[in-house]
Amino acid sequence: MDRPIVAEVFYDATGDDTGHEFVELLNPSATPCSLVGLRLEAGDGAAPGRWTLRWTGTAADSIAGSGRFVIGGSLVLPPPGATVTLDLQNGPDAVRLVWPDGVTEVVGYGTLAYTEYFCGEPAADAPSGQCLARVPDRSNQGSNALDFRASPPSPGRENLSEREAELIPGSLALEPEQPEPEHGARLSGRVANRGASPLSAGEISVKGTLADDSSASEIFSHAIPAAIAAGESAAFAVETGPLAPGKRTLRVQIALAGGAPAGNDRDSLRIRVGAGPLAVTEIQFHPGAGEGEWVEVKNRDALPLDIAGFRLSDRGASHGVPAGGSGALAPDSLALLAQDRAALLSRFAGLDSARVWQVKPWAALNNSNDSTGIADAVVLREADGTPCERVPYSASGVPSGVPLELREGEWRPSRAPLGTPLAPPLTLAPLATRFEMTPRRLRAGAGVARLKWSLPWERARVSIEVYDLAGRRVRRALPESDSAARGESDWSVEGLPPGLYLVALLARAETGNQALRETAAFRIVGAAP
Repeated sequence: MDRPIVAEVFYDATGDDTGHEFVELLNPSATPCSLVGLRLEAGDGAAPGRWTLRWTGTAADSIAGSGRFVIGGSLVLPPPGATVTLDLQNGPDAVRLVWPDGVTEVVGYGTLAYTEYFCGEPAADAPSGQCLARVPDRSNQGSNALDFRASPPSPGRENLSEREAELIPGSLALEPEQPEPEHGARLSGRVANRGASPLSAGEISVKGTLADDSSASEIFSHAIPAAIAAGESAAFAVETGPLAPGKRTLRVQIALAGGAPAGNDRDSLRIRVGAGPLAVTEIQFHPGAGEGEWVEVKNRDALPLDIAGFRLSDRGASHGVPAGGSGALAPDSLALLAQDRAALLSRFAGLDSARVWQVKPWAALNNSNDSTGIADAVVLREADGTPCERVPYSASGVPSGVPLELREGEWRPSRAPLGTPLAPPLTLAPLATRFEMTPRRLRAGAGVARLKWSLPWERARVSIEVYDLAGRRVRRALPESDSAARGESDWSVEGLPPGLYLVALLARAETGNQALRETAAFRIVGAAP
Protein backbone atom coordinates (compact mmCIF):
# COMPACT_ATOMS: atom_id res chain seq x y z
CA MET A 1 0.00 0.00 0.00
CA ASP A 2 1.28 3.50 -0.89
CA ARG A 3 1.04 5.45 2.34
CA PRO A 4 1.21 9.23 2.69
CA ILE A 5 4.79 10.38 3.24
CA VAL A 6 6.48 13.41 4.78
CA ALA A 7 6.97 15.88 1.93
CA GLU A 8 8.10 19.00 3.75
CA VAL A 9 9.31 20.01 7.23
CA PHE A 10 9.56 23.65 8.33
CA TYR A 11 11.20 23.94 11.73
CA ASP A 12 13.22 27.19 11.78
CA ALA A 13 11.29 30.29 10.71
CA THR A 14 13.05 33.64 10.51
CA GLY A 15 12.54 35.21 13.95
CA ASP A 16 10.10 33.55 16.33
CA ASP A 17 9.15 30.01 15.21
CA THR A 18 5.88 29.96 17.18
CA GLY A 19 2.88 29.37 14.93
CA HIS A 20 4.95 29.07 11.75
CA GLU A 21 6.26 25.49 11.95
CA PHE A 22 4.61 22.75 9.89
CA VAL A 23 4.95 19.22 8.54
CA GLU A 24 3.35 18.49 5.16
CA LEU A 25 2.19 15.00 4.18
CA LEU A 26 1.83 13.93 0.53
CA ASN A 27 -0.38 11.08 -0.68
CA PRO A 28 1.45 9.44 -3.63
CA SER A 29 -1.62 7.30 -4.35
CA ALA A 30 -4.69 8.32 -6.33
CA THR A 31 -6.80 6.78 -3.55
CA PRO A 32 -7.85 8.88 -0.52
CA CYS A 33 -6.35 7.76 2.78
CA SER A 34 -7.65 8.08 6.34
CA LEU A 35 -5.17 9.47 8.87
CA VAL A 36 -7.01 8.22 11.94
CA GLY A 37 -4.52 6.92 14.51
CA LEU A 38 -1.46 8.24 12.66
CA ARG A 39 1.06 9.73 15.09
CA LEU A 40 3.49 12.56 14.37
CA GLU A 41 6.44 12.59 16.76
CA ALA A 42 9.38 14.96 17.22
CA GLY A 43 12.80 13.50 17.97
CA ASP A 44 15.61 15.02 20.05
CA GLY A 45 18.79 13.70 18.47
CA ALA A 46 20.96 14.40 21.51
CA ALA A 47 20.29 10.93 22.98
CA PRO A 48 18.52 7.68 22.01
CA GLY A 49 14.79 7.19 22.49
CA ARG A 50 13.80 10.82 22.86
CA TRP A 51 10.57 10.94 20.88
CA THR A 52 7.66 13.20 21.84
CA LEU A 53 4.11 12.99 20.48
CA ARG A 54 3.03 16.16 18.67
CA TRP A 55 -0.19 15.11 16.89
CA THR A 56 -2.54 12.14 16.48
CA GLY A 57 -4.93 11.82 13.53
CA THR A 58 -8.65 11.69 14.26
CA ALA A 59 -11.58 10.23 12.34
CA ALA A 60 -12.05 13.65 10.74
CA ASP A 61 -8.52 13.69 9.28
CA SER A 62 -7.95 12.30 5.80
CA ILE A 63 -5.85 13.07 2.76
CA ALA A 64 -7.21 13.13 -0.79
CA GLY A 65 -5.76 11.04 -3.58
CA SER A 66 -2.55 12.76 -4.79
CA GLY A 67 -3.34 15.42 -2.16
CA ARG A 68 -1.50 17.07 0.70
CA PHE A 69 -2.27 17.45 4.40
CA VAL A 70 -0.51 20.07 6.51
CA ILE A 71 0.00 19.75 10.27
CA GLY A 72 1.14 23.10 11.61
CA GLY A 73 0.83 26.24 13.67
CA SER A 74 -1.86 28.90 13.69
CA LEU A 75 0.14 31.31 11.49
CA VAL A 76 0.68 28.87 8.62
CA LEU A 77 -0.98 29.96 5.37
CA PRO A 78 -3.10 28.54 3.88
CA PRO A 79 -4.52 27.31 7.22
CA PRO A 80 -3.33 23.76 7.98
CA GLY A 81 -5.54 20.68 7.99
CA ALA A 82 -4.59 20.18 11.65
CA THR A 83 -3.58 23.14 13.80
CA VAL A 84 -1.07 22.25 16.49
CA THR A 85 2.00 23.74 18.19
CA LEU A 86 4.82 21.52 16.94
CA ASP A 87 7.78 23.07 18.81
CA LEU A 88 10.32 21.37 16.56
CA GLN A 89 14.01 21.63 17.38
CA ASN A 90 16.30 23.45 14.94
CA GLY A 91 18.68 20.52 14.55
CA PRO A 92 20.19 18.04 14.66
CA ASP A 93 16.77 16.44 15.19
CA ALA A 94 13.99 14.50 13.44
CA VAL A 95 10.28 13.96 12.86
CA ARG A 96 8.63 10.54 12.64
CA LEU A 97 5.32 9.18 11.36
CA VAL A 98 4.04 6.12 13.24
CA TRP A 99 1.09 4.28 11.68
CA PRO A 100 -1.35 2.22 13.76
CA ASP A 101 0.13 -1.00 12.35
CA GLY A 102 3.63 0.02 13.51
CA VAL A 103 5.06 1.14 10.15
CA THR A 104 7.24 4.24 10.58
CA GLU A 105 8.85 6.91 8.44
CA VAL A 106 11.69 9.06 9.80
CA VAL A 107 13.09 12.34 8.46
CA GLY A 108 16.28 13.48 10.22
CA TYR A 109 18.34 16.62 9.67
CA GLY A 110 21.72 17.83 10.82
CA THR A 111 24.62 15.77 12.17
CA LEU A 112 22.97 12.86 13.98
CA ALA A 113 24.81 10.15 15.92
CA TYR A 114 21.91 7.72 16.42
CA THR A 115 20.46 5.84 13.44
CA GLU A 116 16.90 5.83 14.83
CA TYR A 117 16.69 9.53 13.91
CA PHE A 118 17.22 9.24 10.13
CA CYS A 119 16.72 7.04 7.09
CA GLY A 120 19.79 6.27 4.99
CA GLU A 121 21.70 9.45 5.83
CA PRO A 122 20.30 12.58 7.50
CA ALA A 123 19.42 15.59 5.38
CA ALA A 124 21.56 18.70 5.63
CA ASP A 125 20.22 21.22 8.15
CA ALA A 126 18.16 23.93 6.43
CA PRO A 127 19.05 27.61 7.03
CA SER A 128 16.65 29.83 8.96
CA GLY A 129 13.60 30.70 6.86
CA GLN A 130 13.98 27.62 4.62
CA CYS A 131 12.25 24.25 4.92
CA LEU A 132 13.37 20.71 4.16
CA ALA A 133 11.43 19.49 1.13
CA ARG A 134 11.45 16.49 -1.18
CA VAL A 135 13.00 17.78 -4.41
CA PRO A 136 11.87 16.67 -6.94
CA ASP A 137 8.48 16.82 -5.29
CA ARG A 138 7.92 13.05 -4.93
CA SER A 139 11.54 11.96 -4.59
CA ASN A 140 11.76 8.70 -2.60
CA GLN A 141 15.26 7.24 -2.87
CA GLY A 142 15.35 5.77 0.63
CA SER A 143 17.69 8.37 2.14
CA ASN A 144 16.86 11.68 3.79
CA ALA A 145 20.07 13.15 2.37
CA LEU A 146 19.06 12.26 -1.20
CA ASP A 147 15.36 13.11 -0.95
CA PHE A 148 15.35 16.36 1.07
CA ARG A 149 17.02 19.70 0.51
CA ALA A 150 16.55 23.29 1.64
CA SER A 151 13.73 25.01 -0.23
CA PRO A 152 11.33 27.95 0.20
CA PRO A 153 8.35 26.88 2.38
CA SER A 154 5.32 25.83 0.30
CA PRO A 155 2.69 24.37 2.67
CA GLY A 156 -0.07 22.60 0.74
CA ARG A 157 1.65 23.13 -2.62
CA GLU A 158 4.12 21.37 -4.86
CA ASN A 159 7.71 21.57 -3.65
CA LEU A 160 9.87 23.65 -5.98
CA SER A 161 7.72 23.36 -9.05
CA GLU A 162 9.19 24.38 -12.39
CA ARG A 163 7.17 27.61 -12.47
CA GLU A 164 5.84 29.36 -9.37
CA ALA A 165 5.62 32.99 -8.31
CA GLU A 166 4.91 34.35 -4.84
CA LEU A 167 3.69 37.73 -3.63
CA ILE A 168 6.02 38.13 -0.65
CA PRO A 169 3.88 38.44 2.52
CA GLY A 170 4.09 41.80 4.26
CA SER A 171 5.86 43.53 1.37
CA LEU A 172 2.91 45.71 0.32
CA ALA A 173 3.13 49.42 1.17
CA LEU A 174 1.07 52.44 0.11
CA GLU A 175 2.67 55.88 -0.22
CA PRO A 176 1.25 58.07 1.09
CA GLU A 177 -0.21 55.66 3.60
CA GLN A 178 -3.35 57.81 3.93
CA PRO A 179 -3.96 59.53 0.56
CA GLU A 180 -6.06 62.64 0.14
CA PRO A 181 -9.49 62.07 -1.49
CA GLU A 182 -9.44 62.08 -5.29
CA HIS A 183 -5.64 61.82 -5.26
CA GLY A 184 -3.65 58.78 -6.27
CA ALA A 185 -1.09 56.75 -4.35
CA ARG A 186 1.86 54.53 -5.14
CA LEU A 187 1.60 50.85 -4.19
CA SER A 188 4.85 48.92 -3.91
CA GLY A 189 5.63 45.30 -3.13
CA ARG A 190 7.90 42.39 -4.00
CA VAL A 191 7.39 39.17 -5.92
CA ALA A 192 9.62 36.10 -5.78
CA ASN A 193 10.36 33.30 -8.22
CA ARG A 194 9.74 30.15 -6.15
CA GLY A 195 10.13 27.76 -9.07
CA ALA A 196 13.11 26.00 -10.60
CA SER A 197 13.05 27.92 -13.91
CA PRO A 198 13.73 31.61 -14.57
CA LEU A 199 10.77 33.87 -15.31
CA SER A 200 10.87 36.32 -18.20
CA ALA A 201 9.93 39.99 -18.01
CA GLY A 202 6.16 40.47 -18.17
CA GLU A 203 5.27 36.89 -17.15
CA ILE A 204 4.01 38.03 -13.74
CA SER A 205 1.08 40.43 -13.61
CA VAL A 206 -0.31 42.15 -10.53
CA LYS A 207 -3.93 43.22 -10.07
CA GLY A 208 -5.40 45.48 -7.40
CA THR A 209 -9.00 45.51 -6.20
CA LEU A 210 -10.49 48.02 -3.79
CA ALA A 211 -13.29 46.56 -1.66
CA ASP A 212 -15.66 47.74 1.05
CA ASP A 213 -18.59 46.00 2.74
CA SER A 214 -20.83 46.21 -0.31
CA SER A 215 -18.71 46.32 -3.47
CA ALA A 216 -15.34 45.72 -5.07
CA SER A 217 -13.72 47.29 -8.12
CA GLU A 218 -10.45 46.71 -9.94
CA ILE A 219 -8.23 49.79 -9.79
CA PHE A 220 -5.10 48.61 -11.62
CA SER A 221 -3.56 45.76 -13.60
CA HIS A 222 0.16 45.82 -14.23
CA ALA A 223 2.73 43.50 -15.83
CA ILE A 224 5.99 43.39 -13.87
CA PRO A 225 8.73 44.32 -16.35
CA ALA A 226 11.57 42.46 -14.60
CA ALA A 227 13.03 39.04 -15.41
CA ILE A 228 13.50 37.02 -12.20
CA ALA A 229 15.97 34.17 -11.78
CA ALA A 230 15.01 31.09 -9.75
CA GLY A 231 15.11 31.90 -6.05
CA GLU A 232 15.36 35.66 -6.63
CA SER A 233 12.82 38.45 -6.11
CA ALA A 234 11.95 41.77 -7.72
CA ALA A 235 10.21 44.94 -6.57
CA PHE A 236 7.22 46.45 -8.32
CA ALA A 237 5.39 49.76 -8.03
CA VAL A 238 1.99 50.78 -9.39
CA GLU A 239 0.17 54.12 -9.44
CA THR A 240 -3.43 53.69 -8.32
CA GLY A 241 -5.07 56.72 -9.89
CA PRO A 242 -7.59 58.93 -8.00
CA LEU A 243 -9.16 57.28 -4.93
CA ALA A 244 -12.54 58.03 -3.40
CA PRO A 245 -12.66 58.85 0.33
CA GLY A 246 -13.37 56.13 2.87
CA LYS A 247 -12.11 53.02 4.63
CA ARG A 248 -11.46 49.99 2.40
CA THR A 249 -9.42 46.86 1.80
CA LEU A 250 -6.89 46.91 -1.03
CA ARG A 251 -6.58 43.33 -2.30
CA VAL A 252 -3.55 42.53 -4.42
CA GLN A 253 -3.11 39.32 -6.42
CA ILE A 254 -0.39 38.22 -8.81
CA ALA A 255 -0.76 35.81 -11.73
CA LEU A 256 1.92 33.85 -13.56
CA ALA A 257 1.37 33.32 -17.26
CA GLY A 258 0.30 29.71 -17.76
CA GLY A 259 0.33 29.02 -14.01
CA ALA A 260 -2.48 27.89 -11.73
CA PRO A 261 -3.63 30.08 -8.80
CA ALA A 262 -1.71 29.34 -5.59
CA GLY A 263 -2.19 30.17 -1.93
CA ASN A 264 0.87 32.45 -1.89
CA ASP A 265 -0.26 34.74 -4.71
CA ARG A 266 -2.24 37.34 -2.76
CA ASP A 267 -2.11 39.78 0.13
CA SER A 268 -4.08 42.83 1.29
CA LEU A 269 -3.81 46.19 3.01
CA ARG A 270 -6.36 48.03 5.12
CA ILE A 271 -6.35 51.59 3.78
CA ARG A 272 -8.10 54.88 4.45
CA VAL A 273 -8.44 57.69 1.94
CA GLY A 274 -8.89 61.02 3.70
CA ALA A 275 -8.94 61.92 7.38
CA GLY A 276 -9.67 59.33 10.05
CA PRO A 277 -12.14 59.81 12.90
CA LEU A 278 -9.50 60.44 15.59
CA ALA A 279 -7.05 63.37 15.26
CA VAL A 280 -3.83 64.08 17.16
CA THR A 281 -3.93 67.58 18.70
CA GLU A 282 -1.03 67.72 21.20
CA ILE A 283 2.19 65.72 21.70
CA GLN A 284 4.30 65.69 24.86
CA PHE A 285 7.43 63.85 23.73
CA HIS A 286 9.97 65.09 26.34
CA PRO A 287 8.16 65.67 29.66
CA GLY A 288 9.97 67.55 32.38
CA ALA A 289 7.64 67.28 35.36
CA GLY A 290 7.42 63.52 35.91
CA GLU A 291 4.10 63.14 34.09
CA GLY A 292 5.43 60.83 31.37
CA GLU A 293 4.86 61.18 27.65
CA TRP A 294 1.31 61.74 26.43
CA VAL A 295 -0.67 62.38 23.27
CA GLU A 296 -3.92 64.33 23.13
CA VAL A 297 -6.51 63.23 20.55
CA LYS A 298 -9.82 64.66 19.36
CA ASN A 299 -12.94 62.95 18.02
CA ARG A 300 -13.62 64.63 14.68
CA ASP A 301 -16.33 62.14 13.73
CA ALA A 302 -20.07 62.78 13.97
CA LEU A 303 -20.54 59.78 16.30
CA PRO A 304 -19.02 58.83 19.69
CA LEU A 305 -15.79 56.80 19.49
CA ASP A 306 -14.51 53.93 21.61
CA ILE A 307 -10.88 54.85 22.36
CA ALA A 308 -10.13 51.19 23.17
CA GLY A 309 -10.73 50.47 19.47
CA PHE A 310 -7.61 52.39 18.42
CA ARG A 311 -3.88 51.67 18.57
CA LEU A 312 -0.97 54.08 19.14
CA SER A 313 2.62 53.72 17.99
CA ASP A 314 5.66 55.69 16.94
CA ARG A 315 7.03 55.22 13.44
CA GLY A 316 8.64 51.88 14.25
CA ALA A 317 7.11 50.23 17.33
CA SER A 318 4.34 47.73 17.80
CA HIS A 319 0.93 49.23 18.41
CA GLY A 320 -0.04 49.99 22.01
CA VAL A 321 -3.55 49.30 23.29
CA PRO A 322 -5.45 51.93 25.36
CA ALA A 323 -7.05 50.89 28.66
CA GLY A 324 -8.15 52.46 31.93
CA GLY A 325 -10.45 55.19 30.62
CA SER A 326 -14.19 54.73 30.38
CA GLY A 327 -17.10 55.60 28.14
CA ALA A 328 -17.23 56.66 24.51
CA LEU A 329 -15.58 59.91 23.44
CA ALA A 330 -18.21 62.41 22.32
CA PRO A 331 -17.85 64.27 19.00
CA ASP A 332 -15.41 67.23 19.22
CA SER A 333 -14.19 65.99 22.63
CA LEU A 334 -10.58 65.42 23.70
CA ALA A 335 -8.91 62.37 25.28
CA LEU A 336 -5.38 61.62 26.48
CA LEU A 337 -3.27 58.58 25.61
CA ALA A 338 -0.68 58.31 28.38
CA GLN A 339 2.59 56.51 28.99
CA ASP A 340 1.85 56.64 32.75
CA ARG A 341 -1.82 57.33 33.50
CA ALA A 342 -1.36 57.60 37.26
CA ALA A 343 1.54 60.06 36.96
CA LEU A 344 -0.35 62.21 34.47
CA LEU A 345 -3.46 62.36 36.66
CA SER A 346 -1.27 63.23 39.64
CA ARG A 347 0.51 66.06 37.80
CA PHE A 348 -2.72 67.52 36.38
CA ALA A 349 -5.16 66.97 39.23
CA GLY A 350 -8.17 68.47 37.47
CA LEU A 351 -8.22 66.10 34.49
CA ASP A 352 -11.32 64.04 33.73
CA SER A 353 -9.96 60.55 34.50
CA ALA A 354 -12.57 58.89 32.27
CA ARG A 355 -10.85 60.47 29.28
CA VAL A 356 -7.30 59.49 30.27
CA TRP A 357 -6.14 56.15 28.86
CA GLN A 358 -3.02 54.13 29.65
CA VAL A 359 -1.37 52.75 26.50
CA LYS A 360 0.70 49.55 26.63
CA PRO A 361 3.22 49.03 25.21
CA TRP A 362 4.10 52.73 24.99
CA ALA A 363 5.69 54.09 21.81
CA ALA A 364 8.77 55.83 23.42
CA LEU A 365 8.75 59.03 21.35
CA ASN A 366 12.14 60.42 20.27
CA ASN A 367 13.40 63.78 21.59
CA SER A 368 15.91 64.65 18.85
CA ASN A 369 15.80 64.85 15.08
CA ASP A 370 17.37 62.38 12.68
CA SER A 371 19.21 63.29 9.47
CA THR A 372 15.90 64.03 7.73
CA GLY A 373 14.93 66.68 10.28
CA ILE A 374 12.22 64.48 11.84
CA ALA A 375 12.36 63.22 15.42
CA ASP A 376 9.56 60.64 15.23
CA ALA A 377 5.93 60.17 14.24
CA VAL A 378 2.76 59.60 16.23
CA VAL A 379 0.68 56.95 14.46
CA LEU A 380 -2.96 56.07 15.15
CA ARG A 381 -4.65 53.00 13.68
CA GLU A 382 -7.91 51.25 14.22
CA ALA A 383 -7.75 47.80 15.80
CA ASP A 384 -8.02 46.12 12.37
CA GLY A 385 -4.93 48.02 11.15
CA THR A 386 -6.74 50.73 9.18
CA PRO A 387 -4.70 53.97 9.25
CA CYS A 388 -6.34 56.84 11.13
CA GLU A 389 -3.68 59.55 11.61
CA ARG A 390 0.07 59.93 11.17
CA VAL A 391 1.86 63.02 12.52
CA PRO A 392 5.63 63.31 11.93
CA TYR A 393 7.15 65.93 14.21
CA SER A 394 10.41 67.85 14.58
CA ALA A 395 12.00 68.47 17.98
CA SER A 396 13.92 71.49 16.68
CA GLY A 397 13.26 74.63 18.70
CA VAL A 398 10.96 72.91 21.21
CA PRO A 399 12.07 73.61 24.81
CA SER A 400 12.39 70.62 27.12
CA GLY A 401 9.12 69.93 28.91
CA VAL A 402 6.99 71.91 26.45
CA PRO A 403 4.56 69.88 24.28
CA LEU A 404 3.82 70.46 20.62
CA GLU A 405 0.25 71.53 19.87
CA LEU A 406 -1.77 71.87 16.68
CA ARG A 407 -2.56 75.56 16.48
CA GLU A 408 -3.94 77.43 13.48
CA GLY A 409 -3.20 74.41 11.28
CA GLU A 410 0.50 74.15 12.27
CA TRP A 411 2.46 72.19 14.88
CA ARG A 412 4.03 74.66 17.32
CA PRO A 413 5.42 74.60 20.88
CA SER A 414 2.61 75.06 23.38
CA ARG A 415 2.14 78.55 24.77
CA ALA A 416 1.49 76.97 28.17
CA PRO A 417 4.74 75.71 29.80
CA LEU A 418 3.30 72.24 30.54
CA GLY A 419 0.79 72.17 27.69
CA THR A 420 -2.99 72.17 27.82
CA PRO A 421 -4.08 68.51 28.25
CA LEU A 422 -7.84 68.05 27.68
CA ALA A 423 -8.15 71.77 26.87
CA PRO A 424 -7.79 73.89 23.72
CA PRO A 425 -4.53 75.80 23.10
CA LEU A 426 -3.94 78.82 25.28
CA THR A 427 -5.16 82.07 23.71
CA LEU A 428 -2.88 85.02 24.45
CA ALA A 429 -4.16 88.56 24.88
CA PRO A 430 -2.63 91.29 22.67
CA LEU A 431 0.35 93.26 24.03
CA ALA A 432 0.80 97.02 23.93
CA THR A 433 4.58 96.64 23.53
CA ARG A 434 6.99 94.23 21.86
CA PHE A 435 8.21 92.73 25.16
CA GLU A 436 6.88 92.64 28.71
CA MET A 437 7.99 91.09 31.99
CA THR A 438 5.61 90.79 34.93
CA PRO A 439 6.18 91.32 37.77
CA ARG A 440 9.31 93.47 37.59
CA ARG A 441 10.02 93.10 41.31
CA LEU A 442 10.67 89.52 42.46
CA ARG A 443 11.64 87.90 45.73
CA ALA A 444 14.99 86.14 45.86
CA GLY A 445 14.91 82.36 45.72
CA ALA A 446 11.33 81.75 44.62
CA GLY A 447 10.12 84.54 42.37
CA VAL A 448 8.61 83.58 39.00
CA ALA A 449 8.19 86.06 36.16
CA ARG A 450 6.09 85.79 33.04
CA LEU A 451 7.88 86.87 29.87
CA LYS A 452 5.64 87.95 26.99
CA TRP A 453 6.42 89.06 23.45
CA SER A 454 4.59 90.25 20.35
CA LEU A 455 6.63 90.24 17.14
CA PRO A 456 6.03 91.85 13.73
CA TRP A 457 6.56 88.51 11.90
CA GLU A 458 4.42 85.40 11.67
CA ARG A 459 7.24 83.09 12.84
CA ALA A 460 10.60 83.76 14.52
CA ARG A 461 13.50 82.26 16.45
CA VAL A 462 13.38 83.67 19.98
CA SER A 463 15.78 83.58 22.95
CA ILE A 464 15.72 85.48 26.26
CA GLU A 465 18.86 86.22 28.29
CA VAL A 466 19.48 87.88 31.67
CA TYR A 467 22.39 90.28 32.39
CA ASP A 468 23.71 91.93 35.52
CA LEU A 469 24.64 95.65 35.68
CA ALA A 470 28.21 94.84 34.61
CA GLY A 471 26.85 93.48 31.32
CA ARG A 472 27.61 89.85 32.11
CA ARG A 473 25.13 87.21 31.05
CA VAL A 474 24.02 85.40 34.19
CA ARG A 475 21.09 83.32 32.96
CA ARG A 476 19.36 82.09 29.83
CA ALA A 477 15.67 82.43 30.61
CA LEU A 478 14.61 80.88 27.29
CA PRO A 479 16.93 78.89 24.99
CA GLU A 480 16.56 79.75 21.32
CA SER A 481 13.22 78.33 20.22
CA ASP A 482 10.77 78.48 17.36
CA SER A 483 7.92 80.87 18.17
CA ALA A 484 4.76 82.34 16.76
CA ALA A 485 4.38 86.13 16.67
CA ARG A 486 2.75 86.10 20.10
CA GLY A 487 4.34 84.02 22.83
CA GLU A 488 4.86 83.67 26.57
CA SER A 489 7.14 81.77 28.92
CA ASP A 490 7.50 81.51 32.71
CA TRP A 491 10.94 81.88 34.28
CA SER A 492 12.17 81.42 37.87
CA VAL A 493 14.85 83.71 39.39
CA GLU A 494 15.99 80.90 41.67
CA GLY A 495 19.76 81.08 42.21
CA LEU A 496 20.19 84.79 41.45
CA PRO A 497 21.20 87.11 44.32
CA PRO A 498 19.28 90.32 45.08
CA GLY A 499 20.04 93.21 42.77
CA LEU A 500 19.10 95.00 39.58
CA TYR A 501 19.13 93.07 36.29
CA LEU A 502 18.32 93.45 32.62
CA VAL A 503 16.33 90.85 30.64
CA ALA A 504 16.81 90.91 26.86
CA LEU A 505 14.61 89.42 24.15
CA LEU A 506 16.48 88.46 20.95
CA ALA A 507 14.30 87.60 17.93
CA ARG A 508 15.07 86.77 14.28
CA ALA A 509 12.43 86.48 11.59
CA GLU A 510 11.99 82.94 10.25
CA THR A 511 12.48 84.27 6.71
CA GLY A 512 14.67 87.18 5.68
CA ASN A 513 17.33 88.96 7.75
CA GLN A 514 15.14 91.00 10.08
CA ALA A 515 15.92 90.93 13.79
CA LEU A 516 15.08 92.88 16.93
CA ARG A 517 16.23 93.24 20.52
CA GLU A 518 13.99 94.41 23.36
CA THR A 519 14.96 94.83 27.02
CA ALA A 520 13.33 95.31 30.41
CA ALA A 521 14.83 95.99 33.82
CA PHE A 522 13.80 94.13 36.96
CA ARG A 523 14.85 93.89 40.59
CA ILE A 524 15.31 90.92 42.92
CA VAL A 525 14.70 91.83 46.55
CA GLY A 526 15.12 90.12 49.90
CA ALA A 527 17.94 88.02 51.25
CA ALA A 528 19.44 85.27 49.12
CA PRO A 529 18.42 81.84 50.44
